[in-house]
Amino acid sequence: MTTAYTFGIHIEADPIVAEERIRQALADEGFGILTEIDVQATLKEKLDLTMPPYRILGACNPALAHQAIETDENIGALLPCNVVVRAHPDGGSEIVAADPQTMLAVSPRADDLADIATEAGKRLRRALDAVAAA
Repeated sequence: MTTAYTFGIHIEADPIVAEERIRQALADEGFGILTEIDVQATLKEKLDLTMPPYRILGACNPALAHQAIETDENIGALLPCNVVVRAHPDGGSEIVAADPQTMLAVSPRADDLADIATEAGKRLRRALDAVAAA
């Protein structure tokens, strides 16, 4: 489940369990969750639309974020690393992360950010791999 700008996994767990697992796996890789958006609840409240569970977690590794901001002070517009936890239509859940290498590539300082993006991507992939293996 990889796109030009994401990578992800499908697991059999429901979205609540999937979210618990990815939160722990992200913490194990040095990420904290700075933002949380419950898209399902927001669309219900604002538009009276019903949809399956869909949450966006804004994951941040402070050391990597600091290095990125020191390199390009505008890069904060592309942070934190978003991770989506959503119900899969056939059951279970999908966990999808934005690819930091793709996100940071738009910066005019992309070459200087490449190592940071690579490290962030490695950590996110390890977190996803840990959830998939559980």
